[in-house]
Amino acid sequence: MAGFYIKKIIVTGKGKEPSTVEFGEGLNIVCGPSDTGKSYIFECIDYIFGSDNIPIDESAGYDCVKMVVATDQGTVTAERQFRSSKLNVSSTDSRVESGKYGFRKSDKLNANTDLWLRLIGIEERHSIITNKDFEKKSLTWRYFSHMLLINEDRIIQRPSILMPKQRTADTGTLASLLFLITGKDFAETDPREAKKMKVAKKAAVAEYIRSRLTYFADRKSELGVTTVADANALHESVEGIIDEIARTESQITDASRRNSGLLREIFALNEQLTECSTLHSRYNALRSQYHADVKRLTFIAEGEYHQENYPVNSKCPFCDGDIQADDDHAYIDSSKAELRKINMQLQDLEVSAKDIANEQSEIQNRIIELNAEKQTIDGLLDNELKPKAVSLKKLLAEYRIALEMQDEYKFISNMETSMKGELFTAEMEEVETESDFSIKSHFDRSILDNLDRCIEDVLKACKYEGLGSARLSVGKFDVLVNEKEKLTFGKGYRAFLNTTLSIALSEYLAEYGQFAPGLLIVDSPILSLKERGDEKASDSMKSALFQYLCDQQKIDQIIIIENNIPELDYGDNVNIIRFTKDETQGRYGFLTDAR
Repeated sequence: MAGFYIKKIIVTGKGKEPSTVEFGEGLNIVCGPSDTGKSYIFECIDYIFGSDNIPIDESAGYDCVKMVVATDQGTVTAERQFRSSKLNVSSTDSRVESGKYGFRKSDKLNANTDLWLRLIGIEERHSIITNKDFEKKSLTWRYFSHMLLINEDRIIQRPSILMPKQRTADTGTLASLLFLITGKDFAETDPREAKKMKVAKKAAVAEYIRSRLTYFADRKSELGVTTVADANALHESVEGIIDEIARTESQITDASRRNSGLLREIFALNEQLTECSTLHSRYNALRSQYHADVKRLTFIAEGEYHQENYPVNSKCPFCDGDIQADDDHAYIDSSKAELRKINMQLQDLEVSAKDIANEQSEIQNRIIELNAEKQTIDGLLDNELKPKAVSLKKLLAEYRIALEMQDEYKFISNMETSMKGELFTAEMEEVETESDFSIKSHFDRSILDNLDRCIEDVLKACKYEGLGSARLSVGKFDVLVNEKEKLTFGKGYRAFLNTTLSIALSEYLAEYGQFAPGLLIVDSPILSLKERGDEKASDSMKSALFQYLCDQQKIDQIIIIENNIPELDYGDNVNIIRFTKDETQGRYGFLTDAR
């Protein structure tokens, strides 16, 4: 803890029971219905810091505010009576002397210089330039406290939340902010050496740059906010898709190659099946021929058998000479021998025909198996692999478009940074007057670039809708979103932008500043439903804002005062103080006896 944080706020009065609220480091949330004294807490803190406004109606019987703060070296208790211009301070911190502190320049111990500034590391008194004539005044806490304590009236204001109500205090406010950032107080500034900066660019150049920045903001909003992590993820996804396409196409090649092999095998088997069918037909024809030969030989044998019963002429009818009968036994024997041979061939033919039939059946079964496998591969190719390849190639094309958009986004962001530098020079021409001193000219690009980054990072984290770009306008020292001024938005969005700007500034001071108050108190950063506003921030933005406040680690203490808070898991690290406005449940309100 580099500075301090508020531990307790206590209000007392004669015959009154003290009303106390306790805070811790990190995020503190005071919530509850209206009229429960939430804003009293804000006013009490502001009163201790030097406000002239009595924080609580004196008719309620309270007349004193006490604030206890913890530092890294002890505890400081500051007490102030109503209508008093003095703080009674009791300190165990060696940097702060106990005693009475005033708020006037003539006071020996000044609360706004010798107390609060010392607690954030500014141990010596410094003077800052407060107007164009180089008039110097003491640096005090009140010059910048309005940036740290933002009440419910100011949170929706159109002017910059960083600037004071009185325009005459602009130079002093910005000089005090510059001192927190750089530690430079211009104590050695010689008015004769501070001359008006010469005009480097015409107003037309500045307008052109603004128009380009507007175009860039619109284009970035169309492209969508893409982070480096998103780009790396896209590259990894593209590489993964390319690998998957290669694997899929390899599978398609293997399946197609197998399909071709199956077709060749099926064609070969069909040729074998045709040969088997031809042999089978020839065997059938040969079988028919054998059966015909058997019948012929049987007919011959039977004829010879029956012929034996007929008489044979032994005399010639012409010469009556003896006729010698032919011996036909040899013919019958040969017929029988031929018949036996044909029967044996017929038996061999039946065996061969059966083998051919078996082979034909095996070939047909194999063809059925191969066709089934081919059909499966065809289905895999047509229904899975080829559609998958088409889908992956389409996805790859989409991812490549996303990468192109990422490259365009990066290019635009680089162009924005460059053109913001040019616009800074042009705006310096516009904001400078005939004075010899311009405090805004001392906010160089190294300051503004980092502050712009903090603003844009906070808005991104808080999920600001339609965000293309965000930066600090040097002219009005206020946030520009997509090159549009805050006054063009409704109350809800103004409250949101004022809150995020104050967060971004506090984080910037914590990270880059020479001195950081480390304290931020905001009353009603989000407009509740009962508030009348012509435009409200979305619920997702509100939830994201509170989630960001829970997660941030740069600001020592944040106190948020709000009627209704988003439903989140706030965890144990967030101190939530709930007022119920119900006597039967919880704490009714801040003041113990107020109803």
